[in-house]
Amino acid sequence: MNEPVFRADVLEKLAAAYGDDPEVLEMMGDCIRDFSAYHAAIVEMETWLKLYNYDNTDRAVYQDKKVSLDKARTVCHNAVLGRVNVLNRMAAQAGLEPVYDGTVSEERPYRRQVANAVLAYLEDVIRNRL
Repeated sequence: MNEPVFRADVLEKLAAAYGDDPEVLEMMGDCIRDFSAYHAAIVEMETWLKLYNYDNTDRAVYQDKKVSLDKARTVCHNAVLGRVNVLNRMAAQAGLEPVYDGTVSEERPYRRQVANAVLAYLEDVIRNRL
């Protein structure tokens, strides 16, 4: 079975469908910014955990920072789930197929699948930048 994907082509069709509504386009931009914030939260947490450890950081400080970073990442992840749901509802209202073609849920494995699809979308954006 193929992993679900975030469909950039459908996102572009969605933007075209709502192209005359600046508020909707701004909201779509907010969705993408939340995707980027999630990516940044992952990078911050993973980088910090690789730089610091119990050997070079006070244990209590390390644990507090780790918990704080993980909480921030989780908040961003939850925002991504909500934003993908919004985009899928908008696509349905415009008569388009879903932007994300999998199950959007906080349950495993769906939670991770949504995240992976959004991160792959962001990687494609960077790879194919102008």
